[in-house]
Amino acid sequence: MKDQSPVIVSQETTRLSINFLGIVAGMLMIMLPFLGPWWIARVGEGAMEIALSPFDISITLLGQPIQSDLVDLGLLATKIAMIVTGVLLIIGSLSSRSWWSKHLVRLGVMKPFWAVVGLIVLLVISAILINNVLHHVISNFVEVSGVTMEFQVPYIIGRSTTTIDVGGIATITAPIQLSLTTPFYAAIAVSVLGIAARIYHRRFKK
Repeated sequence: MKDQSPVIVSQETTRLSINFLGIVAGMLMIMLPFLGPWWIARVGEGAMEIALSPFDISITLLGQPIQSDLVDLGLLATKIAMIVTGVLLIIGSLSSRSWWSKHLVRLGVMKPFWAVVGLIVLLVISAILINNVLHHVISNFVEVSGVTMEFQVPYIIGRSTTTIDVGGIATITAPIQLSLTTPFYAAIAVSVLGIAARIYHRRFKK
């Protein structure tokens, strides 16, 4: 029995040194870039659609996709960064008592949180600019030809209507619908789990 005791203690120490929250969070981080868009905007009936996430953007105008190679490269880098930090989080969580473990965990857990915050900030700033700057620019431009345009973009989610009056001859209306998708709420869940994994990781400090 005395010869087996150190083995039992060693196995117990190894088992307790694994941060299971960090492993789950890391696995979900690796999946996150492949879940689909986090936010979708639709204007009219197929007139325009924007599907957006920190890892991908899809813009369709009158049924025709609009793409930019430079933007695609930047989004690919973001996707790779999320996957790599997810892997590093898993590695750090598997050996939580190692001196380098806390650095890997700290590097990985906050990525989903900042991705969520970054998207929200981007959407709010974009809505402010559209409603307070672009609206006036377009209105002043079209008024020269006797056309008036009224629109108000919702903040993040919601519905509104764009109205175009062509000199009193005809009035065109187009609905605007903004919505957050299931992958966005999944990203929030991953963010919360990552923060919980970082807090839990403190118990492994010597």
